[in-house]
Amino acid sequence: MKAYLTALFSGMLLLIGTTASFAIELAALDRVSVLMPKAEVLAILGVPDKVTDLEGLAVELYQIHDAAPLLSVGLFYEHERALAGNTLIFKGNTAAATLVRLKQHGFRALEEKGDYLRLEGKDDDTGRPVIVTISRLEDLTTVTTFEKTFYEQRSTR
Repeated sequence: MKAYLTALFSGMLLLIGTTASFAIELAALDRVSVLMPKAEVLAILGVPDKVTDLEGLAVELYQIHDAAPLLSVGLFYEHERALAGNTLIFKGNTAAATLVRLKQHGFRALEEKGDYLRLEGKDDDTGRPVIVTISRLEDLTTVTTFEKTFYEQRSTR
């Protein structure tokens, strides 16, 4: 799964550079949760800056402005249904601070290998189990959250 996530992040970074300049507000982003129906996500966030397909997942990319160090958000849908996961892309190394914050919210580390961390916890809005990965690529930190069942199904492929 680590190789899959690295490829996913690399693809997203290439796509981010080609997106338009729309912005979503952080308050709206906070209202979105894993397994939310796509129509509801779109009603909250509006039209994404870019839509693409990445290894069988529909990916919607949103640029973030005036919320440094957060640069961009990617939302993942399998077969255009409910939100399966999301990625937050930050400029700089925010991995240690993110790890501390997640642990304060009850997440437990499943794997810690260099610039890659995997944690398990519960979505703060729904209480559903989620898997969070934190990884670094050059001067960027990605924090990805997937619904746990979805993550486990994808990681066995």
